[in-house]
Amino acid sequence: MKKFVSAVLALCLVLGLCACGSAENDTPATTEAPVVVTEAPTEAETEAPVAEGMVTYTVTVVDGEGNPMAGTMVQICLDACIPAVTDASGVAQWTVEEADYKVSFLSVPEGYEAEAENFYFESGSTEMTLTLKAVG
Repeated sequence: MKKFVSAVLALCLVLGLCACGSAENDTPATTEAPVVVTEAPTEAETEAPVAEGMVTYTVTVVDGEGNPMAGTMVQICLDACIPAVTDASGVAQWTVEEADYKVSFLSVPEGYEAEAENFYFESGSTEMTLTLKAVG
């Protein structure tokens, strides 16, 4: 076993050195000015790509006045549940395979309660807004 591990390490070392190349084969530096992009990237260019067959589900949690509820723990469930915490905008997101997921609260801020125990995305939708009611 030790000989096998040693052989694998030696092979990795050789391949690593080969990948580095030598100074003779390096491309010489040019004196051309670098290209500067002056336009801001579009929204589509700044979003992370979603793998094929995957969908991003978004849940926004707000209070009765429409204010975002940051720090609320929610989960999306199918066969297993995946928890998330809402950000400063009250948003939690999951990039998962497309399916009929159930959403539920794991915790809500003190002084608030959820209107129901479970929530479901409308047919064909990947977004929902949940409103927490003030108690008392």
